[in-house]
Amino acid sequence: MMRRFVLPALLASCGAFSPAAAQESCADRSTIPTEYGGWEAARPLESARAAGGLAAAALAPGEARDLALHPDGEVAYLTLPEGAGERSSFGGMAAFDIAQAGTYRVALGDFAWVDVSREGKVAETVKFGHGPDCTPIRKIVDFRLEPGRYTLEVSGNVTPHLRVMLLRVDS
Repeated sequence: MMRRFVLPALLASCGAFSPAAAQESCADRSTIPTEYGGWEAARPLESARAAGGLAAAALAPGEARDLALHPDGEVAYLTLPEGAGERSSFGGMAAFDIAQAGTYRVALGDFAWVDVSREGKVAETVKFGHGPDCTPIRKIVDFRLEPGRYTLEVSGNVTPHLRVMLLRVDS
């Protein structure tokens, strides 16, 4: 559990990563790359606290959503371990369907922990990093996915709201 909270703070303290410094140097914060075109048109979505709520918490590739999150300690994650200390952070789950195999990106408006799973197995991360410079996209994580139904699990966010966008990044 500790890994989801320590990484951004550790990188910042080492001088290897400073989101505040990177954003301060941006004169034009409104430039969003074309592939993230739906980022500004995000609609609200209540995230699921348990598997039973996933049908109502649906994402679609190419669509940004403002997820309403819950205290981490109240979320029954499908694959993430439960542990002490989570009540001070927020998370939730959402479901999505993939029709065509490919590499898909999860873009986040904050530095939350994110996993994608299918049938209880976590998808392998292909790439991760920060979002495009001078944008409100703070973190990106790419996954290679086959057709099927997946669950997005977000945890360790510092606020109860998180903008999320799922998009295909290869053709």
